[in-house]
Amino acid sequence: MDPHATNSGGLDIQCFHVLENEYTSNLENLHDGWWFKDLLLLRIDHFTQVMLSCKGKGIRSKLLGSCIALWTAKWLSNIPIEFHNLSHKKLTVWLYRVTIRSLIALLPDDDDSVSYNFILHLFKLGQVVKLDSDLLKKLERRLAVMLENCDANELLVRNYRHGDTSYDVGIVGQVVDVYVSLHFVKSLTTLHAVGRLIDEYLTLVARDDNLPPVVFQSLIEALPKSCRTCDNNLYRAIDMYLKAHPSLNEEERNGLCGAIEYNKLSQEARSHALRNDRLSLNIITPFILVEQVNVTSSVTAAGSDYYRTKSQTIMKVTKNISRKFINSANELKTMKLEVDAMKEKLSQLQKHVLEND
Repeated sequence: MDPHATNSGGLDIQCFHVLENEYTSNLENLHDGWWFKDLLLLRIDHFTQVMLSCKGKGIRSKLLGSCIALWTAKWLSNIPIEFHNLSHKKLTVWLYRVTIRSLIALLPDDDDSVSYNFILHLFKLGQVVKLDSDLLKKLERRLAVMLENCDANELLVRNYRHGDTSYDVGIVGQVVDVYVSLHFVKSLTTLHAVGRLIDEYLTLVARDDNLPPVVFQSLIEALPKSCRTCDNNLYRAIDMYLKAHPSLNEEERNGLCGAIEYNKLSQEARSHALRNDRLSLNIITPFILVEQVNVTSSVTAAGSDYYRTKSQTIMKVTKNISRKFINSANELKTMKLEVDAMKEKLSQLQKHVLEND
């Protein structure tokens, strides 16, 4: 493997180059860091021997992780994706497979020895070269265990093949699936942290033109709804996706919007949603009806003899939902105007109460 070779079908992993700068800076601060440039020149079998020897001598796991990350950046930053275009295919694939298997085996057990993003990239490379499923499952499990402590940007793994999505969303979905299977018995606090993490990640990938709605939706649904205490970021991500993909049909829009729970939105997000024409009709209709109930309840509590009581509103809402009578944009617009009128009435009542206190 030529460390200076390039390939138009290569996986030009920017993460490795970022790591190279970061870890090199760390090594330069060490008095014994002079030997590392020579270490980078070793082929994988000799590199493995040196690393195992360092492990045996008790060298710090972060230093070992830095060595592994820099060696990987030097030798694997342009790994080819299209192996069928290579000469000596079998030998080349075998070399990459052995190399990546060795690197995974060398990873220190300490989670902070290398970045989450680096391990995720190794996992992707392992899939590219079709490593043994048992080894990939072991690495996948490690990623799932570490998920609750990572940052959304660390989940970004680029694709470079023409026509692919900008980032590999599927690989994140795999890790989330394993996390749910392993950790759903964990505390709600931990699950909520992962919920916020995935929703933030969704906002980072939502504008990708090549990201299919089924892939975006599958990641949304990978986490149970109980993992989210607030749907603001989820709503923001879905709205960003709808804006970037205006050609979605109604069924696709329904599938995405169906994940949003109105009672988990802040008042600001609710107000935005009620005026958002990008949301599907089947989703925005219940939102408006629920808002009617909420506002009418507030008006009634304020002591108004407004023309609709709370119980009457609930009966109408239930009837409308069962009949699905709101089936046009004009009817929806009328409902929105009615909600606005009710909010204005509520505002006047509240102002009146304050003035008479």
